[in-house]
Amino acid sequence: MVKTILLAVALFVLGGIFLFFWQWRSGSIVPRPANEIQNTANEPQGPATSLSLPLNNTLSRLTKKLFGIYITPKNSPVSPEKFTGWHTGADFEIFPGEENENIQVLAICSGKLLVKEFGRGYGGMAVQSCNINNQSVTIVYGHLKLESIGPKIGNELLVGSVIGILGQGYTSETDYERKHLHLGIHKGTKVDTLGYVATEAELKNWMDPFLILK
Repeated sequence: MVKTILLAVALFVLGGIFLFFWQWRSGSIVPRPANEIQNTANEPQGPATSLSLPLNNTLSRLTKKLFGIYITPKNSPVSPEKFTGWHTGADFEIFPGEENENIQVLAICSGKLLVKEFGRGYGGMAVQSCNINNQSVTIVYGHLKLESIGPKIGNELLVGSVIGILGQGYTSETDYERKHLHLGIHKGTKVDTLGYVATEAELKNWMDPFLILK
């Protein structure tokens, strides 16, 4: 009886080995490289938010107006200054020599284009709906050349896709502001394009683009 059981076990093991080698020879089993094997127990739960920088060398361009600073014509890092209030976005400046270059502006996330129009204080402006860190937001891209904004309202913008180019400084393309990108991230689905708010408390409705993109 014991010999019969041992014989059955041996035949089962040999059959399994034969099946493995047959599948391997036929290509059914393809070993994965070690660098592709992941520990799924440590993977984050839920979909991750995919983000892109809006300009090349974006974070090096944040040199004048940061998120949340209080601006007046007297303390502003730019001159002349015509605005007063708490800055709702972050301004990304051009580098020397880029005054007359076409600087592409890219979608920082995926979502629909809600607005493309001339905005007071911005010149050309685009607004996009997005979801960042599981929160609905609208993204304001200010100081673009309006005619360069290719997508139509309602089009889905993919993360990293080209929206347009920066407008020429001190012309109607930027509403006579310097050439730069104003990037604002407003919480919720309501479109709000304010570049400044009257009280510091109102900043709670906005996100700091630098912290989101860094």
